[in-house]
Amino acid sequence: MKTLLPTLLPRSPTLGLCAPSGFLTEPGALEMATLYFTEHGFKVVEGRHIHARHDYFAGTDDERLSDLHQLVHDPAVDLIMAARGGYGITRLLPHLDYAAFARARKPIVGFSDITALHLALLAQVGLVSFAGPMAAPDFGHPHRSTLHAEHFEPLLRSTEHSSPLIKLPFLAYDGAAGIRLRHRAEGLQGTLWGGNLALVSHLVGTPYMPNIDDGILFLEEVNEEPYIIERSLLQLYHAGILTRQRAILWGQFNRCEPTHASAAPYTLERVVEYLKTLIPTIPILQNLPFGHVSDKLTLPVGGQVRIEMVDNAHYQLHFSDYGLLHP
Repeated sequence: MKTLLPTLLPRSPTLGLCAPSGFLTEPGALEMATLYFTEHGFKVVEGRHIHARHDYFAGTDDERLSDLHQLVHDPAVDLIMAARGGYGITRLLPHLDYAAFARARKPIVGFSDITALHLALLAQVGLVSFAGPMAAPDFGHPHRSTLHAEHFEPLLRSTEHSSPLIKLPFLAYDGAAGIRLRHRAEGLQGTLWGGNLALVSHLVGTPYMPNIDDGILFLEEVNEEPYIIERSLLQLYHAGILTRQRAILWGQFNRCEPTHASAAPYTLERVVEYLKTLIPTIPILQNLPFGHVSDKLTLPVGGQVRIEMVDNAHYQLHFSDYGLLHP
């Protein structure tokens, strides 16, 4: 896949905030996030309808689309971040001005529902964007992750970057199975892509799903029963997507436990074990710090990543080819 690289951040960037999905639910969170950014050298510009509400959404489809395009077209804006996720971006996908995104080449940052925007930009124009923190949930409170300073801004300001060490689960590096895992994963390199599992699987068969061979797919989920997670994984498997990847990075699956409504206590661990039987030669590296959690990496969707097995208990990701130096 031929990719279009975004421009990296200048010294004193202007951050554009918009809410292309759900409406803001936490009073004061956006204001606290804006204060954080201004104290860290950013100028902040907000979409006109960022505080709007229409049913589930932060304004009507036209209003949310207008805000996103407003920030794309504004020459003063260097970086665009979603205020929050929720649901709603998939309603906008047919109406986005993809050519404008390609011309502007601005980094787009967010996760959860914003997965659909990342994948659509990659599929339509090859634009690399960033699965990472959002304004309200990640910066709109005093208990912010140290990864923001260590990883988020440094990655957006350089052409190469590495993640902190990521610890493997004990069983993943114990005995012969761990040896095979480390051997298969060491030195693997490919196009990094993925995001929220529900969004990735729902885009299968649409023009907004990138066609990636020999990629490294990262996945996360929240508030889903394990059998639903397995069903989404099977959608990717039956579509031939999982078997075309070099590795799977298994992120954080928060509150994904069987409930009292389940017919049987089918656990997430069982899902992972079954997934290993479907793709036995493709390494699945767990504990990726990404998802609906405070400590999350920023991941260049469409950039290149190389996996290094640092020791028996840790792996590390090395990112490259995801941005250009600012003129």
